[in-house]
Amino acid sequence: MTRCRSAISKAESPNSAVPSDATLTAWAKACRVPVEEFLEIVNRAKSGTPEWFGPYLSAEREATSLRFWGPLVVPGLLQTEAYIRAHERSDDVVRKRLERQEALGRARVTAAIDHRVLAHAIGSPAVMAEQCSHLANLVEAEKIRLYVVPEGANIGLTGAFAVATKNGASTLSLTTSTRDITSTAPDMVDDNLNLFEQILGIALGPVPSLEYVRNQEERWKEPRL
Repeated sequence: MTRCRSAISKAESPNSAVPSDATLTAWAKACRVPVEEFLEIVNRAKSGTPEWFGPYLSAEREATSLRFWGPLVVPGLLQTEAYIRAHERSDDVVRKRLERQEALGRARVTAAIDHRVLAHAIGSPAVMAEQCSHLANLVEAEKIRLYVVPEGANIGLTGAFAVATKNGASTLSLTTSTRDITSTAPDMVDDNLNLFEQILGIALGPVPSLEYVRNQEERWKEPRL
């Protein structure tokens, strides 16, 4: 029994290789599940991607429009590798987030962040300076539209969200302090799209937002005592 439990624990670990075809076939037979379906389930489980996030990732890969709101950190698709590594331990998470950034050259991306996102350190000052530079470069290359919510405009602080849209159909990814969900429910999507419009309505315009990011870049480059 101990040996069996050890084998199962090893197989379930995302750090281990996918079990052999023979092992998967035997497990599928024991579970009375088609081996192709079983393999898909195993690979999905071992990917390290939370089950709730899978539908959003699928929508993001096909989306023609992406909208992001980040009240605490830079939205994932706009993060540098160093910024990701400053708060993620898994190399797999880092790799997959960087791979997702191919969307920046394909979809129309509109992002809004709270001013505090670039004012507090994630990692070192050098990491933050590079992250600010990266955001500004994306704007100047016209790969994203970026809006910064200024000090005193407290809105949307309950959680981050992303909306992936194609042909009028939208998928919402919502992250709060109490729950993480993906939804296509029209009322939830509409509520967050309406909130996004409110956020853009009080945010700095594109030019002042870019200036803010460049100013933050210079601030992070200043020598520290």
